[in-house]
Amino acid sequence: MVLPVIASACATTPTAIPVYASPQGINQVLEGPIESAPGHSLVVGDLNMPAGAEIPRHYHYGEEFIYVLGGSATLSRAGMPDVELHPGDSLRIAPGVVHWGKAGPEGVRALSSWVKDDAKPLREPVRE
Repeated sequence: MVLPVIASACATTPTAIPVYASPQGINQVLEGPIESAPGHSLVVGDLNMPAGAEIPRHYHYGEEFIYVLGGSATLSRAGMPDVELHPGDSLRIAPGVVHWGKAGPEGVRALSSWVKDDAKPLREPVRE
């Protein structure tokens, strides 16, 4: 009978899936043109920040999307309340919004993606 086999498979403890261990920092893992938006590219970064690491104030000409995989971080945006990010949280940052961040006490692992205007740099630093 197939049913007991299926039921027993559902009751087992899941096995941890091996995950790539990227170097610390913001590691660009993909950049390519967006065919439906000529003159723009998608850039994807793997963020692996140690405890307390800071990302300085900056902005982007296009949107940024963040998805937290592990750890935690505080994201600050000019004129807005700080946002605490935890595993499973996601956030969109609008173009031109000055922002900065700090990894939590256990560090943070996240994926970040940007819509980049090919005629402009990905990131513009901002003095404090």
